[in-house]
Amino acid sequence: MMLRFDFVDTIRRLGLSPRQAASLLGVDPKTTLRWQQRDAEIPGPVQQALRAWLRMEEIGMPWRPDAALIGMSEQEVAEQIRLLREQAVDLDGVLKRVAARGGPAAPWKVDLDGKRASLGDDIEVVFYALPNGTFSPSSYRRSDKPADPRRDQPLLEDAYACIAQAIAKAGKDWFDKKLEGRAK
Repeated sequence: MMLRFDFVDTIRRLGLSPRQAASLLGVDPKTTLRWQQRDAEIPGPVQQALRAWLRMEEIGMPWRPDAALIGMSEQEVAEQIRLLREQAVDLDGVLKRVAARGGPAAPWKVDLDGKRASLGDDIEVVFYALPNGTFSPSSYRRSDKPADPRRDQPLLEDAYACIAQAIAKAGKDWFDKKLEGRAK
């Protein structure tokens, strides 16, 4: 359960104003002010998003779902923020499961420029770079046997964890740096 103090501390650690937190969480700014000023119940999905963002911040992963959303209507921006918030919570769950297993079972090779991760010559995961500096898995293939997402789920989660580690190591603005390098 997240209490008023936890909420205030979390948004402070994330570098968010109450108004920014409201925008990213999809709530009215009066709601975040109420959460700050008195012990009001903070909904579970809000707690999940804040905790996921905080864990990503702590490991150096990009997490802000409002970055680089240019040229969209207010409604489209709100929808993108919602989708990126959900993606952050999902990725946080994957990272927790991989950590609970003791980390990735095998060393995936991550190519951030090519937006691919490979496990030897047998398995390759392709991902999209998202505007907020994180990623979203796109597809995967196996050359050793037919792809089966249910069977391969632990391997895929290991790939996602390795991609997240590579992004964290490259820095929060890894994708922007790559784009700047191409422009020169």
